[in-house]
Formats: sequence, structure tokens, C-alpha cells
Amino acid sequence: MKKNKKIVSALIALLIALTGGYVVSDSSTNSSTNSSVGVEEQKVMIELERVIDGDTIVYTENGESKKMRLLLIDTPESTTAKSGTIQPFGKESKEFLTDYLVGKNLSLAYEETEEQEDQEDQYGRVLAYLFADGELVQKKLVREGLARVGYEKGQEIYLDDLKEAEQAAMLEKKNIWSIKDYVGKYGFNNK
Repeated sequence: MKKNKKIVSALIALLIALTGGYVVSDSSTNSSTNSSVGVEEQKVMIELERVIDGDTIVYTENGESKKMRLLLIDTPESTTAKSGTIQPFGKESKEFLTDYLVGKNLSLAYEETEEQEDQEDQYGRVLAYLFADGELVQKKLVREGLARVGYEKGQEIYLDDLKEAEQAAMLEKKNIWSIKDYVGKYGFNNK
């Protein structure tokens, strides 16, 4: 009988601890959740045409072909076009993105901003968040250590999530983080 009481007490204590942790966690992320509601509501369904590299795709939206640069991330170059060399983990990031997107429902969402020009970069590429079956693709790439967080202004909706994923990949020394001093503040150092 005493053993059963101990088990019940332990289960109740565990339940309270888990519920209390959720409430604390829920209230601390409440502003992020409220901010992302607008993004969720404005998602646009797209169709993948091809992957250019780990952070750039070509897609079709309403019959129109467009190029998209995945917002807030940077991956190593998978071709010699920009950097003159193929950078470590460039091909892997492109292959991962290609494989990850196949067969999934894709959508994009723009960062909420008052400036329309913030939705395109200087090369005319759409700057947006990419979702595959409802999951943020940028976060997946960062968590796998195939992308670094970059080009942020500090107030973006998913910035905290991406920074958290980056810290985890960094601690585990996954892919780009496995090479000492490879990831720089503004890109990747040649190794």
C-alpha cells in the first residue's frame, strides 16, 4: 500500500512539474506565437521547380516562375559562380534541401514589414520563409548544421527559433560547425 502511494505521489509530482514547465514555457514564448500568427495566415502555396543551392530555389506561384532566397539563412556555395570555389558543405546543403522538399506541400510567407522592397533582394529574388508540410525549412537546415543564421535585422519573427537551432548545431559540431573557424560573421571562410 505504501509503495502504491509513493508511485501515485511521484506521478502527481511529475504531472505538476510538466504542467508547470509548460505554462512557464508557454508564457515566455507567447509574443513569438502571437507574431507568427500573421505569418501563418498569409502563407502562399507554391510548387518547386528546382533547387539552385542550399538557400535559393526556383518555384511557381500562380503559374509564374520566381526565384526565392530563403530568409535569414546562409549556406556555403555549391558552385564556383560566386566564390570561385565550391565551399565545404555547399553540395551537401543543396542535396539536403533537394531531398527534403521532394513530395512535400510547400508554402511561403513573407516577414511582416511595412516596406514592400524588403520582400526582394538586390538580385530580384523573393525573400521569404519556406515551409514544407508546415515546418520551417530554414530551421531544419540550420539545425542540421548546413546553414548559418545571417542577414537579420533583429526583429524577425523566427529569428529566436533559428538562433536556438544554430546553437544546438554548433554545440554538436554538425557539418559547417565541424570545421574550426569556418563560419564567419558574414559568411564562410575558405578552408
